[in-house]
Amino acid sequence: MAGMIDPVCYHSRSLAIGLFNTETLLSQRQREYIRELRPNLIAATLLLALGVFAGILLAGHSTFAGVKVGESMGGFAQLFVNLPKPLLAAVIFANNALKTLLVIVLGIVFGIVPIAFLLVNGLAIGVVIHLSTQTRGLLNSLLAIVPHGVFELPGVLLGATIGLMLGIKATKRLFGKAEFKVGYELGRALRFFLTAIVPLLLIGAVTEAYLTAALVGR
Repeated sequence: MAGMIDPVCYHSRSLAIGLFNTETLLSQRQREYIRELRPNLIAATLLLALGVFAGILLAGHSTFAGVKVGESMGGFAQLFVNLPKPLLAAVIFANNALKTLLVIVLGIVFGIVPIAFLLVNGLAIGVVIHLSTQTRGLLNSLLAIVPHGVFELPGVLLGATIGLMLGIKATKRLFGKAEFKVGYELGRALRFFLTAIVPLLLIGAVTEAYLTAALVGR
């Protein structure tokens, strides 16, 4: 299992590079904000990768724990199976958008919430990847994750990155090492959330409700 860390790190680096390359599609203000986020984006990506790797190890070495986590997530997902697709897309979007917004705002408190969010969600992703690969095979697992994940994951990761950056700035301000204007920084963060992150989460939610559901259920 130890050898599995290399693919995880590779995909994490690829994700970060992909996010940087999307700057060509963004406004000047958004590009400047992403450049400011870069160091924290790398840290956030590594935290998520650490969680994914831990989840894979947990599911691989502790069958009981892995199955319990998988059952818990599966039970939650079953609540939405029979929803009409437009409503399902709306629920997925609202869930992801609300969580991402909370991670951004609560990140001001020393960055604790974004760090925990990245590790816990990475852990869940790792468990799902392992269990899904064991039961469905690699191809079906990729079909269940990749189509919507290419939109949702960057959106959520950017939100956690912003929360992490705000936490670091607030901590530096607490120790008198930097200026930090809460209203100004939150305004910038929320503007980026609405103009860059929300579209990603919306596209991801629609993709998951329509395309991913069709691919998995085929």
